[in-house]
Amino acid sequence: MMLFFHLFGRDELGDLCTPLLYIGSTPLVKYLSNACYPVSFFMILSGYGLTYCYLKNQLSLSIQGKRILKLYVHYWLILFIFVTIGHFIKPDVYPGDLIHVLANITGIRCTYNGETWFLLPYAIISMLSWWIIDFVYHLNDKRKILLTLTIYSIVFLTTRYIVYHQLENTTLLTLLLQPFFIVQLTFYFSLGILLFRLLENEPASLKALKPTVYTVIIIVLFIIKSMIKITIADGLYAFIIIFCISHLQLHGFIKNILHQLGRHSMPMWMVHTFFAVYLFQDFIYGFRYPLLIWLVLIAVSYLASIPILQIGKRINSLIFK
Repeated sequence: MMLFFHLFGRDELGDLCTPLLYIGSTPLVKYLSNACYPVSFFMILSGYGLTYCYLKNQLSLSIQGKRILKLYVHYWLILFIFVTIGHFIKPDVYPGDLIHVLANITGIRCTYNGETWFLLPYAIISMLSWWIIDFVYHLNDKRKILLTLTIYSIVFLTTRYIVYHQLENTTLLTLLLQPFFIVQLTFYFSLGILLFRLLENEPASLKALKPTVYTVIIIVLFIIKSMIKITIADGLYAFIIIFCISHLQLHGFIKNILHQLGRHSMPMWMVHTFFAVYLFQDFIYGFRYPLLIWLVLIAVSYLASIPILQIGKRINSLIFK
């Protein structure tokens, strides 16, 4: 979904490839990309997974500190590789002046690869995750849950529709907006915590539903979200989709494919737009047809992730001896 969104959610899509199916004058894949916004999915799943760690006493400031440092080691390794390549392809962009270098290394402003913009806010949320989960998980009063989500929603709207879009995007501004980004992402993260609570104490009526019902719900919601682009609904949409998927039984080939992609998803996220947007756009879109373009990008990103994971693992083993 993440790769699909970044490939086909672009306004200039018609000039980049040859879509075969249109709705009116708009390519079908452009509509489908509306249902593939990845940030809400990533943060909800993070909230869900870290809640599991919290309940297993596997969550602490020191543990999260190590996890985030390992994440940044991979991020720095990827920057070193692709900024070096970029220097020969686009020397006017890579590496840029000292401010750009420092902004990208810290993640304050990701001009080298804009799709890693939420790395720093996510790192901060991860470091605060113990306290966030402790607060949200133990909200037993439904009114308190509603009040908390309302506050998050207000900040979300303020950030996305007022503050961010009304001001010029500079390194200083991006730094000043980090608290807004953090609260915006915490909204999704908290939905992940609530999702864990829901599945932990799931009503019998929901458990009794057949997988076919959940499959139909997924398809219907995907179609609706494709046709109606409402950003504020991203969290609720992702919440319901993940809830439904958790009730499906995945076996054999599909399960193995998803497992492999899951193991490589982090470096694939960090490298795929270097291929699709910033450095090798002509190569990727040169395959012309959306399905083929998407499969090629998945394959290229997956292959690139293999040595990155291996080298990153060796670097981290030296750091955490």
